[in-house]
Amino acid sequence: MLGRALAGSTGIGSHPTNDRIMDATLDELAATGLRELVVEEVARRAGVTRMTVYRRFGDRQRLIEATMARESARLLAAVAAADVPGADPVERIVRNLTTSLTVARRHPLVSHWLATDPGELLDAVLANDAAVLRAGAAYIAATIRGASGAARPSRGSRGPDPDRAGDLLVRLYAALVLMPPPSVDLDDPRQVEALARDLIAPILVRTR
Repeated sequence: MLGRALAGSTGIGSHPTNDRIMDATLDELAATGLRELVVEEVARRAGVTRMTVYRRFGDRQRLIEATMARESARLLAAVAAADVPGADPVERIVRNLTTSLTVARRHPLVSHWLATDPGELLDAVLANDAAVLRAGAAYIAATIRGASGAARPSRGSRGPDPDRAGDLLVRLYAALVLMPPPSVDLDDPRQVEALARDLIAPILVRTR
């Protein structure tokens, strides 16, 4: 679903009614969970008819995908807004990781899943052959390539391979969200910044 969101292929346009239905979907997901979501209850929360939901979204799966796509796009937009392309590479990594973790952990659905059913959140991440992870890895790889100005690392390059780095970092990010380490308070920006600077930036930025 995130892959389709990044590709712009969910087919759901921006409209106040669509947004109200997707907001209601988030509320219903937080109340019932992914497997038990019922379109009729979403419609009731949104103040529309069941047929309006089906007419605008097609079916239950498309409704969930569109809602997740919108929330994923909002996360990426928050990271993009916080990014400073001309800044020091280490500081960019620190800023982007801190922003993305803060937005994800404060999202009402993510926080609800973490508190009540982390396994369901993991199922959502791994759904559709881990499309979320693959799309996230591609996003990170594209960002690395954009920063380096090269499509592929040349022989002897001191930088990391963008695809390998993206694949590793998106899994590390997912692990931080799904299984927050007891040694780091991820709600403390200073600790997240230290984590990014000391352990994650060295994966991407070679000092020699």
